[in-house]
Amino acid sequence: PRRASPLALPVAVLGAAALLRLAAGPAFSSSGMAARREMLGAVAAGVAALNAPRPALADWQGEPQRQLKKFGSQILSLESAVSKGDLAAIKPKLQKFELFSGAYRNDKQKRAAVEDIKDKIIEAVEDGKADTLKTEYAKLLQLTGLKERLKRVPVPKGARVVDLGSSGSGTAKF
Repeated sequence: PRRASPLALPVAVLGAAALLRLAAGPAFSSSGMAARREMLGAVAAGVAALNAPRPALADWQGEPQRQLKKFGSQILSLESAVSKGDLAAIKPKLQKFELFSGAYRNDKQKRAAVEDIKDKIIEAVEDGKADTLKTEYAKLLQLTGLKERLKRVPVPKGARVVDLGSSGSGTAKF
């Protein structure tokens, strides 16, 4: 849901005051001309304030894609350990599963499904259930389509190549 402009309430109050003064008639103002000018000024200020651009929603600046690439590729690298049932190799990497769900922060339904699978994966590793781990890992890969989505991402090559993963500890080459 979008929030209203912080100027909307003061402009509305100012407009209401101007209308109230206009409705009160000439008894409370020196002339009818001044009341009309005030009202037109209030209407113009209200129109300007309500048509001003809204503040930007800063949730879509590449963070979801960055998390998908960074943590998704790390989760894919655990595939051989999962298929072998090597819980000892996966246990120190459980934080990657926790952080991966942030890639779906703007899709609440998909994030809920990813978090549900992630919780089952963590429980399976902590309880030592390799079969459950394999099943839930396969569900995670199928739901997110990680293999298909990340195989299309080329590794940057050449000088001064900047991609989505270049910021911070990214993959840019200079």
